[in-house]
Amino acid sequence: MRRGSGRARTPTRRRATAPRRVAPVAPAPAPTPAPDAPPVGGLFPVQGSYTFGGEDARFGAGRPGHIHQGQDVVAASGTPLVSPVTGTVTWKANQPGGAGIYLVIRGTADGRDYVFMHLLRGSVQAAQGDAVAAGQAIAQVGATGVASGPHLHFEIWVGGWQERGGAPVDPLPQLQAWAGGS
Repeated sequence: MRRGSGRARTPTRRRATAPRRVAPVAPAPAPTPAPDAPPVGGLFPVQGSYTFGGEDARFGAGRPGHIHQGQDVVAASGTPLVSPVTGTVTWKANQPGGAGIYLVIRGTADGRDYVFMHLLRGSVQAAQGDAVAAGQAIAQVGATGVASGPHLHFEIWVGGWQERGGAPVDPLPQLQAWAGGS
């Protein structure tokens, strides 16, 4: 039995309040795409069977609150990925609510940033700051983050990935050039 002070408790009454109004937060504006950059020599990053997906997989496709800033390359989970160019890994991170596990490689010769998203958990073979050679294995295709299935979300940025003055370019012409051996 619980002992009290002997005073009877009276229920407390709460005053009704109007619901709090919160001003909507506008999403950050998407960077303006850069003009198409001329293709550079390199290797196709997906080392296995793939497709380029449908219209919703393309650069510029509408997404809730933003536009698609890359090209999706659909491939089986575990398909090896290689660095298309010689460069340095500038980012290795995980964004569970979006990109999943991802890498960014800055090309040595062209200064472009090559972004690989939705990588298979446990498959990443490069760390931030590592130098990578063209053709070096870096990870495998996965579906981490927000992904409807296994695929590589691939972006190319001129002027720095997510940096002031940086802008994405449509990576499809570059991917097609690499796939054709150019």
